[in-house]
Amino acid sequence: MFYSGIDYRQEPLLTAQKDRGVWSVSYKTIYWEDVVEGDSLPKVSLELTRDRIVMIVCGTRDIFPLHHDIDFARASGYEAPAAPIAFLQGLLGRCLTDWTGPTGKIRKIALSLNSPNYQGDTIGVTGKVTKKYMDAGNHNIDCELVMTKQDGTVSARAQATVIIPSRTSGGL
Repeated sequence: MFYSGIDYRQEPLLTAQKDRGVWSVSYKTIYWEDVVEGDSLPKVSLELTRDRIVMIVCGTRDIFPLHHDIDFARASGYEAPAAPIAFLQGLLGRCLTDWTGPTGKIRKIALSLNSPNYQGDTIGVTGKVTKKYMDAGNHNIDCELVMTKQDGTVSARAQATVIIPSRTSGGL
């Protein structure tokens, strides 16, 4: 999990501390100059428990029974309720923003689904930098993302572009 010379298992991107009753939050910023093509993004993973699936359905407002009703899902040919696509897109975005921090901006994500992510699965998203370039004054980073299940099955692939700040030209 090394990239840009920083081991993010040792140096969290976001830290919070309380001093005299006041909380302060600080974060690390990834800069254009620190990124190298081939860098890895930190892995994000979570288990799709029944409670989490219900929260996902509520959060995405995708109440189609396939996403929460086990009997409906099985009658439709699925093993169990499946996570909605909007949630999967959000998890891909989280992988990107956990890496860039709050100064990064997601420009686009293109998703290709291979198989459903079911209740009971543990899914993880990893990624790597595939291209670094300037476009219309923006410092763009293209990334390739892969979502896998606990058994190693690739359930989705995505290509994304993020814009990050530069030390020399300031903000985004």
